[in-house]
Amino acid sequence: MKNLLNFIVKYLYTITFILIEIVCFTLIFTANNYHKISFLNSSNKITAGITEQWHNITEYLSLKHVNDSIIADNQRLRNQLERYRKDNIPAIEESGFEYVSAKIISANVNSIKNFLTINKGEKHKIKKEMGVIGANGIVGIVYDCSSKYASIMPVINPNIKISVKLQKNDYFGSLSWDSKNNNIAQLDEIPNYVNISLGDEIVTSGHSSIFPEGIPVGIVSEFTEDQSSGFYKITVNLHTDYNNIRYVYVIINNNYSEHINIKNLMTERND
Repeated sequence: MKNLLNFIVKYLYTITFILIEIVCFTLIFTANNYHKISFLNSSNKITAGITEQWHNITEYLSLKHVNDSIIADNQRLRNQLERYRKDNIPAIEESGFEYVSAKIISANVNSIKNFLTINKGEKHKIKKEMGVIGANGIVGIVYDCSSKYASIMPVINPNIKISVKLQKNDYFGSLSWDSKNNNIAQLDEIPNYVNISLGDEIVTSGHSSIFPEGIPVGIVSEFTEDQSSGFYKITVNLHTDYNNIRYVYVIINNNYSEHINIKNLMTERND
């Protein structure tokens, strides 16, 4: 108690000055409308600024949830579209495709034998040799998987070939990568009498059990005629940017086993 009294005595003038200032400001803002409004406006601006910054922070923290919701909605819409195609297009009545969304958790896309890893595996119905697509087009094929994860061999791997076609006239060929530019692939086996132009859209042919027909692949950026073979040499700019891809969709073909069995049976008969 003695220390408190000593403190008050020592700083009596300072404490008195502060109390008088508080009384003066109170009288100014309560008795004068102009000052009252100015004070309220200033406090409102400060409060609004703090509220806006807090809103930005909470909005940023919720982006992951929003993004996951968008991916889930896209998966649902893709499956609805596939069901619609199955119900309304007789030629694909028994296609049986469905889609599972996944996140890329590691990526090697700037070497020769590139691979991606996703956070979905066998427990999510994913198996080897399933097709994988992204928001803009095909990504690759499932190479291997464990219970919770799967590795993807992308189009930009020299060990993969995809059956594709020119969308405008249905001429089909084989898409592969020459280990140079990870935005470009080569399309072979298109006869040189086929009408082809720069910018022509390349899509999946539907001639395999991996990809449905019509999935975007890329556009023709260059082509030349090879007179010795009678085919074009076609350069394709891929729609998928492998340096900027986070989410993919794995394509499950519920009729895959039956398709493969028939294919193997026909191969044995031809042999």
